[in-house]
Amino acid sequence: MKSSICVFYSFDDTNSQKLRIPIAKSGQAVDAFNFNPKCIDWEDYIINTHIDGLVKYVLKRKFVSII
Repeated sequence: MKSSICVFYSFDDTNSQKLRIPIAKSGQAVDAFNFNPKCIDWEDYIINTHIDGLVKYVLKRKFVSII
């Protein structure tokens, strides 16, 4: 039996953008917080940070990349 997995991720930054609006209206520099989720390389984050941490801390194993 052959199995495969196809996963599609959709990231929504609506709440982050809502937090940026009051900061901008207050006159503070929005970029002072250095957080713009649109600048994050999500694919790199998922592969190199999230999955690695999940395997290490949740599954308690050493992650071996297949890429």
